[in-house]
Amino acid sequence: MDDADFDELYLDLMKEFLSTATPLEWLAVVTTMNYDGNGALVDWMIKQPKLEPAVAKALYWYQQPGYHQHYATPDKVPSINRAGWGRIHALAQRFEDGNLAPASIGWDPANDLASPTGNEKHPGYDWTSEAVKNGEAKWEIPATMLKAVPGVQPDIYTYVDEQGWEEGMPPHVQQALDEAMKEDDADTED
Repeated sequence: MDDADFDELYLDLMKEFLSTATPLEWLAVVTTMNYDGNGALVDWMIKQPKLEPAVAKALYWYQQPGYHQHYATPDKVPSINRAGWGRIHALAQRFEDGNLAPASIGWDPANDLASPTGNEKHPGYDWTSEAVKNGEAKWEIPATMLKAVPGVQPDIYTYVDEQGWEEGMPPHVQQALDEAMKEDDADTED
């Protein structure tokens, strides 16, 4: 199985999973997946009507808007990171337009429990600390993106550990990918 076929299978499996997944599962994907090579899945998620504020905000911050603040327009961004600039602005636009599903869970960009710090007083990572300040930014992160989404913030770190997730994938997706690779290896050996 070549990389393109593997990527297509992964995308199909994740889209199928997310089409019926809970907001908690969406948040688990967003906060634990490897973003390298996952642009197609991120693009698909951004466009989904069921995208909730907590998930959208986590997706925004995991795309590293602070890095992108150094570039006024997408054509100024190094080509390898250009799509991320567009994704960040698309997510901010959905917030501005109020075009998100009703919130059922919370998430705080200044205290992300999916990225534990080990500090009892501040247990989660502060993504907002990456925002560029002091006039160095070519554009400002919208104020709404700096605020927490009200509601109970699930402990994603514990959830994915207890459920056996790997790289943002529930076990059944990982198993299907492993089986496809084994089948392909067996076909190659024949």
